[in-house]
Amino acid sequence: MLGSKENKSRHVLTTRTTVLQSSTEDECSPFFTSIKSMTKSQRDDLARLGLIRNETSVNILLLRRKHGAYLRRALRLKDTQQLPGSYISLDSSKPWIIYWTLNGLDLLDDLPDEDTLIGIVHTLRACWTYVKREVVDIEDENRAGGFGGGVNQLPHCATTYASVNALSIIAGCDADIYPTATRLALHLLKEKRKALLKWFITLRYKDSMFSRERGNAKKACGYRMHHDGEVDVRATYCICSTASLLGFTDEISDGMMEHIIDCQTFEGGFGGEPFAEAHGGYTFCALGALHILLKAKRLANLEQSGVDLVALEGWLVRRQMSHEGGFNGRCNKLVDGCYTMWVGGAIAILGLNGTDKQFDSGVYSNETDQCGVVRTRDDLIRRDIGHDSEGGLLFDQKLLQRYVFLCAQDVNGGLRDKPSKPRDFYHSCYNLSGLSVSQHIFTSGHNDTGNIVTMYEEEETNVLAPIHPVYSIRVERVRYMVGLFHVDVTH
Repeated sequence: MLGSKENKSRHVLTTRTTVLQSSTEDECSPFFTSIKSMTKSQRDDLARLGLIRNETSVNILLLRRKHGAYLRRALRLKDTQQLPGSYISLDSSKPWIIYWTLNGLDLLDDLPDEDTLIGIVHTLRACWTYVKREVVDIEDENRAGGFGGGVNQLPHCATTYASVNALSIIAGCDADIYPTATRLALHLLKEKRKALLKWFITLRYKDSMFSRERGNAKKACGYRMHHDGEVDVRATYCICSTASLLGFTDEISDGMMEHIIDCQTFEGGFGGEPFAEAHGGYTFCALGALHILLKAKRLANLEQSGVDLVALEGWLVRRQMSHEGGFNGRCNKLVDGCYTMWVGGAIAILGLNGTDKQFDSGVYSNETDQCGVVRTRDDLIRRDIGHDSEGGLLFDQKLLQRYVFLCAQDVNGGLRDKPSKPRDFYHSCYNLSGLSVSQHIFTSGHNDTGNIVTMYEEEETNVLAPIHPVYSIRVERVRYMVGLFHVDVTH
């Protein structure tokens, strides 16, 4: 059984790596103590912290209110209680902080009031920068631009992705509750859409040594993160995701798929660039972009794109730690809560492979049809790798949830990498995002004939809103954006 004492790592040699792994397992083990075996005093303490309902309960709870309160700290635009001075190091990550906190709150069904959302839209507008050109009097509507990390900062693909995701969350909210905020967010997206497309095109980078060796020199096309910046899969994903939500994927898709395929390693995962080590974050970016591009290239599944799917699946499922239950991001690395989304989301995207749930139809969660749950491989494969086949995902969903509930939650609110690490907005967002992925089963049916949720503890309050594994925002927000920009793109 995964997660048992028998599944602690066994090492032939003692190295720094094995010592750190054993230390991490020992760090997590006390958190797996059975509540039934605890004394009344210990259970009283858990109840006081909100981790269980009362001293007789044995189910761990998601600290929804505490997590919401922690995330809202970053959005107190007029509050005298500011973020600590150490956050100055994230001055160029304002859109990221907004996205991390807003997405987490959205998954918790705990969005802030409209004044706060309006302030967020104004803040993101202030982060917009047009690309400087020699002709200084050219009209804004004909210029290229993107979102930077702060006011007057360089446009960057990562902060543009975060900005568009945050604006999509706000634009897709209930207009009856947030009339002004939704209108302002949508107006900003429509206003900057053409400039974003023009800017993305300027970031193309066609020189690829690996592609030349494979004879793909004319096909492969990577993208820079910013002008004169690095070329890696993050840029490809950020541009693909943004372009897909705003309805201009076809205009930027040439050579993207070939470049991504060049980044798959012999291990099966994807590196940031050709010849780099396979990494959970880059693999998520690669699969997210490929899923979007399948539609643009009119391909039925990932196999047709040239991905080594068998190697990829094997590499991904080996990222789940046998004792801790969470994922690591690379071979011989430690468990980390953020990979709950990076690896869990990547596996969920594989679960969409070959189905009709491409980006333009959304993900139909909590639904079944006559065929039942869609599986990317038959049950035999799942039994062979020791994972629960019930959820249709290639990992033990409940064991991953156990890691989030027991090891990643800070009792004061917020989520973290592992028990010895401090909470932060980044890990809070991606722990919650991956938790949502692990809870909601994605199926092929479009008729709401069932409600399938995989839960570690049978507590309805632990269930988050369903997230779209490709875009990392709620399914409803993706449906809204796709329905708007893929029908009417004359803005």
